Amino acid sequence: MNIKKVAIFGAGVMGQGLAQAVASAGFEVLLIDETEEHLKEGLQKINLAMDAEIARWGLTESEKKAIASRITTSTRVEDAAKVGLVIETIHENLGAKKALLARLEGICPPETVFLSDSATIAASDLSYGMKHPGRVIGMHFLNPARKVPMVEIGWNPLTGKAAFEAARWFARSLEKTPITVFETPGFITTRVVVPMINQAVKVLEEGLASCDDIDQAMKLGFGLNSGPLALADRIGLETLLLWMENLLRETGDLAFRPARLLRKMVRAGWKGLKSGRGFYRYGPDGLKTEGSGLQPTDLTTSGFSA
Repeated sequence: MNIKKVAIFGAGVMGQGLAQAVASAGFEVLLIDETEEHLKEGLQKINLAMDAEIARWGLTESEKKAIASRITTSTRVEDAAKVGLVIETIHENLGAKKALLARLEGICPPETVFLSDSATIAASDLSYGMKHPGRVIGMHFLNPARKVPMVEIGWNPLTGKAAFEAARWFARSLEKTPITVFETPGFITTRVVVPMINQAVKVLEEGLASCDDIDQAMKLGFGLNSGPLALADRIGLETLLLWMENLLRETGDLAFRPARLLRKMVRAGWKGLKSGRGFYRYGPDGLKTEGSGLQPTDLTTSGFSA
């Protein structure tokens, strides 16, 4: 396929990771967000992430410069008109995503494929009412997007063959294994991991163990690379709450009913890695501060107790 430039909407955590991953694969990247402030912050965090890789000998200075040179930014939706592929990573809101796709359909050629990174909103819901619904396909990346070696691709009866093949080709171009899933909110990974995280939050909320002990138990007991609470911080607690609410509404399964502590933390502005504080504290470089995990006693002093 002759796709050389990719537009990514949303300069948040996922947009940052995807911009780096896509640029690392040799594509030109146009990162689009509503404000220059968001874009500036996004680029700063991409640079910090690459600096951290250099410190671990995972990247060289020359490679960093090459990757950074392929990423440009804009606040104009119209600038995506001539790219070969569009990825939306904006906040998990059906109305906002549909509005964006409607604007894109009006300016992009019919052959342009729209990839939605939504974890819990079906592509068929996003494409409903569009002139060419088959060009929209769910492609769910996991965070950190530059490292996780797989991506989920959701298909439904409306999915166009060209969109499906483009998604699979793009996944392989990023050196990721494409996992095909019949369209369902949450795909495979989110449906499975969200109840686990929710239970981990409840164990902390009930005062049964500390963050560190909960995560250590799950890592050592089940061979996980990351504990559920550290993973929650990386996903973003606000995003996680939206996922749970969407999945509860779509499935009716009470396993997705959010723990009260999660709601309280989001209301307090403790959103995880992106805010510097969640179940753990994080420095400007995004690295977890040693010994910063919440203790059951912290819930009382922070005003999070029942």
